[in-house]
Amino acid sequence: MILRPLVLSAALTFGLSGCIINVNGAGMESFDYHRTSALSLDATGLNGLEAETGAGALTIEGVEGLSQITLEANIYGYDGVEPELTLMRDGDQAKLVANFDSFYRVSFNGSSPYIDIVMKVPASMMLDIEDGSGSIDIKGVDANMTIKDGSGSIDIDGGKNVVIDDGSGSIVLANVDGNINLDDGSGSIEVSSVKGDVVINDGSGAMTVVDIAGKVTIDDGSGGIEVNNTQGLNIIEAGSGDLSFNNINGPVSMN
Repeated sequence: MILRPLVLSAALTFGLSGCIINVNGAGMESFDYHRTSALSLDATGLNGLEAETGAGALTIEGVEGLSQITLEANIYGYDGVEPELTLMRDGDQAKLVANFDSFYRVSFNGSSPYIDIVMKVPASMMLDIEDGSGSIDIKGVDANMTIKDGSGSIDIDGGKNVVIDDGSGSIVLANVDGNINLDDGSGSIEVSSVKGDVVINDGSGAMTVVDIAGKVTIDDGSGGIEVNNTQGLNIIEAGSGDLSFNNINGPVSMN
């Protein structure tokens, strides 16, 4: 497949703008170009967003009553290495692809091309995200989320049932209206204000879990663990590091 700049579907109506900024601008010493682009998609009849993103920051804001998905992208790359950036409808799903050809040239200092994305979606839209690297920041979405992430921080405020498979990077989850199932390789974890159960399988990094309306289950390799105000606690493995828990209003078990 030949990738071209900003691949668009002729069957859809998009709002698109792009520009090339001087490669010698601030923060641009490593790249040949910086392009900015905007896409939009009618959200009527759509109940989910499937996103496949490579390197770069991903920011998603859920907005009540929003009738269109909007996207703004900042693309940093090299001459002759073109990104794929598409936002299209597939049945009742919106599909986002934002990535570079895997055979891109790397500059002398090892910097890889990347795409920073800021999106607004209807608050009720479910999210299914597969991300390579870079931060993920989600707020205002009142729906189920599934996230598979390679590296980079994850910060989520809101959501219903949240499932995360993460390689590395800090994770902050707050104000979740359902259950959390988190499988994490490394990095600190902070979980607060959850109305369901929390299950954490963690490799390494400090962990704080507070104000959970359901039961907390933890399987941890290394790093301190602090749990406060839950309806039960099951420690499958605490690994190495300090363990403290308070205000557990239910059964406590440690294997």
